[in-house]
Amino acid sequence: MEFQPRLSPELWTIVFQMLSGRSDWPPRIDSDIGNLRLTCRLFENLATPFLLPRISCGPLSSSLTRLTAVSCHPVLSRSVKEVVFICNQYQFIKTLPEYKEALCRAGSLSSRKFEEPESEEENLDLETAFSQYGQHFDDQTAMENSGEVIARLCSALMRMPNVKKITVSPNFVCFLDCYDYSRYFLEPEPAYNEAFLLMARVLSLTGAKIRELSVESDDTVCGDYYGVDGAVFRGMSPMDLSHCCNAFRGLREATITADEYDIDGWMTGNMAKILSVATNLESLWFGSRSQFRISLKYIFSTTTWNRLTSLNFSWITFDQGELLDLLRRHSGTLKKIDLLCVTLTNGSWRILLEGMKSSLSLEAISIDDPCEEDDEGVMIDKYVRQAALEDYLLGDGPHPLPNNVP
Repeated sequence: MEFQPRLSPELWTIVFQMLSGRSDWPPRIDSDIGNLRLTCRLFENLATPFLLPRISCGPLSSSLTRLTAVSCHPVLSRSVKEVVFICNQYQFIKTLPEYKEALCRAGSLSSRKFEEPESEEENLDLETAFSQYGQHFDDQTAMENSGEVIARLCSALMRMPNVKKITVSPNFVCFLDCYDYSRYFLEPEPAYNEAFLLMARVLSLTGAKIRELSVESDDTVCGDYYGVDGAVFRGMSPMDLSHCCNAFRGLREATITADEYDIDGWMTGNMAKILSVATNLESLWFGSRSQFRISLKYIFSTTTWNRLTSLNFSWITFDQGELLDLLRRHSGTLKKIDLLCVTLTNGSWRILLEGMKSSLSLEAISIDDPCEEDDEGVMIDKYVRQAALEDYLLGDGPHPLPNNVP
């Protein structure tokens, strides 16, 4: 007797989506989804898109070989929706003492403090980790110098027609390949700028119809690597600028983690040119892990995105007038604003909120840890209760920062 499902295909799709939505890392083929596909033809058709929703890769031969294998598979290639590119780069370290020094520096920036080996077994473990690191550096260098990294990324992306999201991530995962790393293994350092340009070239050359681009931050390690910085824009060639514009052209969502390093690079305005071509942008997140302090005109210029509904800023210092002008330009579409650790200069939060109240019709608002500078450059923390903020901007409540509150 033919199997008669009691639930509609739409409900089964929701079930498969819930099964595939678990936060397993690294991305892997879901065994539950795989087994369900074998049950019947209906389940095969409905579950296949959730079989391997995302795949991670990096500039190593083993990682890119896996990506190639998935992209050549007749079923898996159609299930991939997101490609995560791990942007960490191995550095040339010549000797074991230099390697130990690098471990000490890395340990001072994280919870993994380096401790000298106390036994022959631990010494052997350290030497093995140093050897593995060197092998990865040689592998990475060979792949990049031969052009294999960009070639394999391009060919794989062209064989995976349903990819809609590209993520550049510094969150190095030891399971990126098959090695079993010891506690002495030195994790490679994030290289945001190189990865940003690489993925822009890949997207431009392939013409992939990407809808979401995300440059993630590394929230697990404190250090000097925060995100894309101005150096990538200062030395950007006309060809690379064109590639970046092509990569952003069809985006609906953009998440950019940035660092203010190399202010001259940011002041070229190349970031503003790149963002301006994303005419269909609906959601924009721009932030930093340090207090980004560069004029809005160099990042967003006077662009108006006619479909922008969600705007998120994190750890940025804004001129109050520039921020209010940006918000007012999108008064017809903007529905959700999320501001985290935003500092205002040349103005105040009271004036900004009054301007938002008079010009925007929001459905959701969140402002956490706001701050402002007075005329002498002294930072003043402001406290705004979420309930009072929503009552004021979304309803008819009183101003959450009355005149008598500093």
